[in-house]
Amino acid sequence: MAVRPWPELPERNRWAVELMEECLERTTQTPDALVKRAAELRGQAAQADIEGYRDAALVLADRYEQAATRRRKSA
Repeated sequence: MAVRPWPELPERNRWAVELMEECLERTTQTPDALVKRAAELRGQAAQADIEGYRDAALVLADRYEQAATRRRKSA
């Protein structure tokens, strides 16, 4: 599964990406809930007029789906 890369950030802001990755690893949400949230994010991205918001929502949706896939494989 191809996953969009996180945007380039200055080193001092990388903590935000690392925290999001950690939160998705530790989440207690079911794979189905993660996929549902990814679909919601994709829907928001489709309606967004702001390019940066749209891109961020799509990157995050990819991460939610990736987390769901990992969780299903480990079950």
